[in-house]
Amino acid sequence: MAIIKGSVFLLFLFGHIALINADYRYTDALQSYERQEYRHALQMFDRLATIGDADAQYMLGQMHEAGQGTLQDFVEAHKWYNLAAARGHRHAVTARDAVAARMTVQQISEAQQAARTWQPRATPSGIALESSSPVEGLSGQQLVAEVQRELNRLGYAAGPEDGLMGTRSRNAIRDFQGTVGLAQDGQPTTALLARLRQAGREQAATAPETGPARRVALDEAFSDGDFRHNPPWTVLSGRFGIDDGGLRSVVEKPQMATPVSPALRPERPEELGLAMLQLILEQAGGLKPNAPSPEAAEIEFGDAARIFVLAPVDNAFRLELELASYQRPGSLELGLFQGSQPDGGYRLIYNAGSRPGLSLVRMTGDGGDVIASSDGTLDLEDGRFHILSWTRDESGNMQVSVDDQRVLQAQDRRLRQGFQGFVLVNHGGDYNLRRVRLEH
Repeated sequence: MAIIKGSVFLLFLFGHIALINADYRYTDALQSYERQEYRHALQMFDRLATIGDADAQYMLGQMHEAGQGTLQDFVEAHKWYNLAAARGHRHAVTARDAVAARMTVQQISEAQQAARTWQPRATPSGIALESSSPVEGLSGQQLVAEVQRELNRLGYAAGPEDGLMGTRSRNAIRDFQGTVGLAQDGQPTTALLARLRQAGREQAATAPETGPARRVALDEAFSDGDFRHNPPWTVLSGRFGIDDGGLRSVVEKPQMATPVSPALRPERPEELGLAMLQLILEQAGGLKPNAPSPEAAEIEFGDAARIFVLAPVDNAFRLELELASYQRPGSLELGLFQGSQPDGGYRLIYNAGSRPGLSLVRMTGDGGDVIASSDGTLDLEDGRFHILSWTRDESGNMQVSVDDQRVLQAQDRRLRQGFQGFVLVNHGGDYNLRRVRLEH
């Protein structure tokens, strides 16, 4: 008998037909999943997926994405969704694109390569092997329909998927056989069907990711030599200029002054950012034991350079910028702000040569909270530009990568509203911002 399930494809055998063990039935695997017997369900879906079952491949994608019966693995989830999409699963493309939004470029590349090189494992005991005999009889009509379906998916005009061999179907087979270097006999065989499905997997794995197009809120490369127009940037303090490297800011490292007041002033939001810098360094051991804490001393803020640009985006966004840092010590704050003033929102704080090198901070009227910090230092002072990529999805999942290497990953749902623009604060250092692009 065949694998029991609604209208999914049947594996037809020629020359030798064997019974399929009940352990390989999709309905049994699905029942185990619904009973939350995830490990058993995972094993059963995996066995079905090895022979090309699109529904089982889709379920493996779901289970790897959610970490059900296995460790959460977005790369593996993307791979199985991709394979299911290649077999025409109607929900697989949407699921693949959704998980791709939570992955880095490198992870997506790994997943696509895994799908591209995937091959069915040796057929489990109890499942008969395919034969390359010509198709005849009723089962042959079913196989012809599958061949026609795969040919049409790949762009070869095979005509109606009715299981009836005609001139169009035979010519489409010959065209495909010629493209992949097979003998052009025009015969619909199970070996041909396997080759067609492999070609479908390869096509899906190499195709660009589909999904809703992102809207660009800001794409600034300072090519006109003026940051005050198109779009207009607003300088709140300090000095900024344009040179061959883009927007340039040079600030001497702020010095600790005589204690004045332990309170941070709400009308000076930059004090909160710098106090957070001090707190991060203190927690990570970056301050000397006798260094004054933010509560015991006030920073001289006159030299801090602050600039922002309005660029409204939704709560989910993608920020990419090219940045160069030229000196140590130094500290730079950049991020997206909410409200009419560039204070609340999310900030990435870079500490040149210090530990942690990069921290993700949530800024609200109640203060600042460190959400995540990178491991070790992050040294960008090598005389070249680095690409920083920061994404956030609708569920609050955020990832930050530098030169395609992920350095931060966190989830935060506190800030549910959209953002009004991009802000940059140089607390002490020499920086070039060559380009910034913000999408949502």
